[in-house]
Amino acid sequence: MNEDVLLGVISGLWLIVAGAGGYAIRRIHEKLDTLVVHQTGCLRSFADKKSNADDHREFFRRTDDHERRLIRLESGMDQKRCMKE
Repeated sequence: MNEDVLLGVISGLWLIVAGAGGYAIRRIHEKLDTLVVHQTGCLRSFADKKSNADDHREFFRRTDDHERRLIRLESGMDQKRCMKE
């Protein structure tokens, strides 16, 4: 009798563990599917060389403009310091 109860409890615990494991595996699988779809989208968008080149060109144009403005500001500050001395 005690063995039957113990076997039932152990079986129940195994079913709970298996259910939790199955749920976790299903969630991981869903997340992986989402990531694969996202990766495919990224690969397709990066494969578009013309659009990618245009985006980089625009980024570097803005960056260069900021650098030119900073250099102008810094050189203006240096000139003001020289005038004060």
